[in-house]
Amino acid sequence: MSNIWLVSQRELASFFYSPIAYVVLGAWSLIMGVFFSGAFTNYALISMQIMRNPRAAEQLNLTPTSAILGPVFSSTTIVLLFVTPLLTMRLFSEEKKQGTMELLLTYPLRDGEMLIGKFLSALLMYALMLVLTLIYPVILSAFVEVEWPVIASGYLGMFLMGSAFLSIGLFASSLTSNQIVSAMVAFMVLLVSFILDFLSASVGETLGAVLRHLSMGIHLRNFIQGIIDTRDVIYLVNVNILCLFLAMRSLEYYKWRG
Repeated sequence: MSNIWLVSQRELASFFYSPIAYVVLGAWSLIMGVFFSGAFTNYALISMQIMRNPRAAEQLNLTPTSAILGPVFSSTTIVLLFVTPLLTMRLFSEEKKQGTMELLLTYPLRDGEMLIGKFLSALLMYALMLVLTLIYPVILSAFVEVEWPVIASGYLGMFLMGSAFLSIGLFASSLTSNQIVSAMVAFMVLLVSFILDFLSASVGETLGAVLRHLSMGIHLRNFIQGIIDTRDVIYLVNVNILCLFLAMRSLEYYKWRG
């Protein structure tokens, strides 16, 4: 366990010694802030219209939590589509390019410990990104009554979704020594996952159900609504396990080939 933490600390330090952490945190805060302010302003306009026409409130049936934070949570998947490849592209690719991968493999360190340590560093970085967004429900609670269980469910979904995205990026980074190629591979895999949801509407019912299940973005919807479905949890956890397993096999192949 100590080796995993040492690897994680090393990677976290390298994040903040380079511009990556500051660029990612800055872009994330800016984009999510724009989404929140837009959703907040839109809800304020709707509330003003409802005051003029009280009957419209019965038809909309919107709570502040779902009307404001729901769109913000939903937008997370789009933002992560671009952010997670930036977080993971250097984890193994840079080691291979600089020739330090062979040195790491000679350390009294198991391949699994190195893999989990690097993954944990990216996951902690993402957790920090989520912590920055906690200010949104706090701001919202100053004006209206918020549903904290729904918010907790949404954050659980975003954490699991981000973890799955990061595991895909980690696997992509283990395949190549080029950071740009690693980022593009991760981006394309995640993009295909999004496209599957749209393709499901143009195929048969059985195949459509399979494609919808494989689409990662769709598994966040229940969490945003405050519903923790074990099928969504199992799917996202399985994506993590599969990608980490494949990354481990990739490292073993690199070690055997070298």
